Amino acid sequence: MVEQFFLINEDFNKIIKNVLSNENVKSIKPITTGWTNIVYKVETNNDKYYFRFPRDEFWERTIVKDHEFAQYILGKTSFKTVDLKLYYDKGRPFSVHKEIPGTPLAEKMDSMSNEDINKVSKQIAQFMYELHNISGDDKIFKINNIGLELNDFINELLEKHVSETDRNFWKVNNFEMKPQDSKCLVHGDLNSSNVLLDENNNVTAIIDFGFAGYGNKYFDISRIIGRCPSSFANSISTEYEKLENSEINKNELEKNIDIWNNIDQGYINYMKSIKQI
Repeated sequence: MVEQFFLINEDFNKIIKNVLSNENVKSIKPITTGWTNIVYKVETNNDKYYFRFPRDEFWERTIVKDHEFAQYILGKTSFKTVDLKLYYDKGRPFSVHKEIPGTPLAEKMDSMSNEDINKVSKQIAQFMYELHNISGDDKIFKINNIGLELNDFINELLEKHVSETDRNFWKVNNFEMKPQDSKCLVHGDLNSSNVLLDENNNVTAIIDFGFAGYGNKYFDISRIIGRCPSSFANSISTEYEKLENSEINKNELEKNIDIWNNIDQGYINYMKSIKQI
């Protein structure tokens, strides 16, 4: 039986050079922070690329979902998003995209001025609002073997990668949609590492849509607020309220922040248990 995912001892250099056969490859460097995928940064005479090879069957399906969502929303917001390409090696999917210049918000947010915090918050709110108002339809996803609702996707993630003790919170509070909730497209993992800034601290791109799917606005708003300093919280919320012309439910927001924090901690514990961090 051929595995549908990649192992750390594969000949990734050969796979990468096959994809970039028309370019002169100058360097191939592993990025050790990849939890969900084995990641390589590749530089050629023409461009820089990121290759992502899924570590297990769950992330193998997720990388296909990431590709399909990224292609669907490409050009549909005011912000640059990844033009993700999908390739196969022995039937196993992996993704490739050109590097988008920019610095992750996570690396700048603790030293930003109030003026820049307000500017970035406004731009993040604008991206979320635009994404949440893209008309989704059945053409987004062609795969049918992974949860396309964020709640179902996270549920499978936790069952496969988090201990029973660490996922007890999920039985009480999760992302299940309520009848009164307004369903929309969501990024699903809109954290400060997935927001890229230019040298003037403008949002230049939003990346990494592996968790993307259907949910409600609080899933995204709570994610970015929960992963930024408190100085961003009121600003992002206020800017989103202006765009939507309605107030954000603070209790719902705080509940979702707590859920995300529990998900993160459970996954960190899992990764420590298998000694990958």
